[in-house]
Amino acid sequence: MKKILLSLALLCGFTSIKAQRNLSKDSVAAEVVDPIDLALAAYDFETAESMLNADITKLKRKRLPTVEKEEKLQWLRKAQTKLNAVEKVTFIDSLIVPRSEALKHIRLSPECGTLHRYGDYFGCDDKMDCTVFLSEMGDQIYYAEPDTSKHLKLFSKDLFTDNTTSEPKLAAGISDNEETQNYPFMMADGATIYFAAQGSESLGGYDIFMSRYDTEQHRFLSPENIGMPFNSPANDYLYAIDEYNNLGWFVTDRNMPDDKVCIYIFIPNETRQVYLSSEVGNDTLRHLALINCIRDTWTNEKAVRGAQFRLREVRAQKQETQKPEFDFIITDNRVYHSATDFKSPEARELLNTWKGTRESLASLRGQLAKLREKYHRTPTMQRTGMEEEIKALEQKEETLVNQTKKIQEEIRQTEIGL
Repeated sequence: MKKILLSLALLCGFTSIKAQRNLSKDSVAAEVVDPIDLALAAYDFETAESMLNADITKLKRKRLPTVEKEEKLQWLRKAQTKLNAVEKVTFIDSLIVPRSEALKHIRLSPECGTLHRYGDYFGCDDKMDCTVFLSEMGDQIYYAEPDTSKHLKLFSKDLFTDNTTSEPKLAAGISDNEETQNYPFMMADGATIYFAAQGSESLGGYDIFMSRYDTEQHRFLSPENIGMPFNSPANDYLYAIDEYNNLGWFVTDRNMPDDKVCIYIFIPNETRQVYLSSEVGNDTLRHLALINCIRDTWTNEKAVRGAQFRLREVRAQKQETQKPEFDFIITDNRVYHSATDFKSPEARELLNTWKGTRESLASLRGQLAKLREKYHRTPTMQRTGMEEEIKALEQKEETLVNQTKKIQEEIRQTEIGL
């Protein structure tokens, strides 16, 4: 199966997008002989299936092995399912960078946490190319490192204000299988996690998956492959969302030479919607799944312009020597970074309340982290009352999160209505 996926990854080099037109011809396969592989690389699954079935029939008549063809057919059917549910995503930009520098080009707001190379964060030599996600409050990290079986797995640690940390914990529900996992990113809700994995549910190499934390069971729910266009026969690594600037990033090596990756920037969807082949046609659907041209996704020019403006703001902001207080989106074309940016006195007053609520939330999450750590270290028979205390704090956390969002919206409406 690895041979099949390698063949498909090489063949994907024959598809092109604007950001990749200047690549050397050496970055794609030099020779292609099997028309089945060509059809698979172009996501022309109907043609590929017809040819595979014909070949399998011929091989069976000659009593020859059909394993390779059967494996391709099995992969084809899995990929066809993904092709029938390609998400409608608006890509606004893409850039090609050295693989080792990818994290430097993912420009997240401070409120969304930070991404680090494993070696940089832990001060060691990282030969595995693992990454670390540090939460906004600096109270928790998610990272990948080998477990006792030498497979890369996701772990987490709670970080306390006295510079101590909890013992590393496997991400229960995610790291329970034999799959290789890496590149975690936790959303601001503290429950939704994205990561990359190599396993039976992957289209090839790394695929991007999503899961949510179940606070009652104290484990993550069964991970879901987020599908096309984010995943492909190549390696699709890192998926991160900047909720404050409404921008998304993901990294892939599709169509890339060994030392390069392509970073796509997109507008995150509030709800998942998919393309229908009956509406766009089979050829267009394949092109959208392959991300042949990001302009093909620009169905809302106003939204694209707004997102591109925010992207320019984010990139310019990172070049400033002084770190901004925050990133507060007023409209698509207005992003504030300090209290002095606000024109409305009422908005500035609400801003102080917003800051206070966020500080309370940070403090509460610190209490929760310590209590959860104590819970896991306490023998089962001595945990009386601890679960109720944790649930009570979780309810307060949810209340504070909702209050923060409500105040944020009030600030926005007050400033716009000035």
